Amino acid sequence: MSPIVCQHPYEMIPLDIAGYVLGILLLVGHLYALIKGAQVRAFLQASPRNHGLAQLLLCVGVAWFFMLVAPQGLGIFSSLRVSLAEFEDSRWILQLACPVLLVLMITQVKNLLFPRALGIFLLMVVAPFLSAAYLKDPMTRLLIPIWAYVLIILSLVWIAKPYIYRNMVQWLCERPKLWAPLCVGGILYGVAIFVCAVLWW
Repeated sequence: MSPIVCQHPYEMIPLDIAGYVLGILLLVGHLYALIKGAQVRAFLQASPRNHGLAQLLLCVGVAWFFMLVAPQGLGIFSSLRVSLAEFEDSRWILQLACPVLLVLMITQVKNLLFPRALGIFLLMVVAPFLSAAYLKDPMTRLLIPIWAYVLIILSLVWIAKPYIYRNMVQWLCERPKLWAPLCVGGILYGVAIFVCAVLWW
């Protein structure tokens, strides 16, 4: 009798579903940014010091990570639990670090918390999409990893050096002529992913 292999929920996400979701998110998000350019730029300029939104993103991101390292037997909180292989004995350290990190960052980090929180949140977001596209056919699936790795690199930079997020936002908002082309590029990328999901994935 062959052993039962339990798949992680991320591994059960179909490539086409991931494509639909990501394509629509990119399309709608960049279309809104194109139509409401002034409001979105104003939000971005104020975002580095938006402590309330930063706390919300941080709570969601840390809670999401805790579910990945949670102990067994916690019901829904253990539903996303991943194997740590040879680091399994260190799981309790990660579990303990989650609430400690959350409390310390919320109470002690008063400056530029938002870029750090956004980075942590985005690292959690890209993981399901990467799993959905992992070793799948056809080659057009690479549209998802390309997007994901760009976000991963940006997230790590923003977490380590949050002032870079502030400088990037300031640089972009000072060049309104770049806004429309970047939004259109995001829309076209979303359309490309959605079309691939419909036709080939």
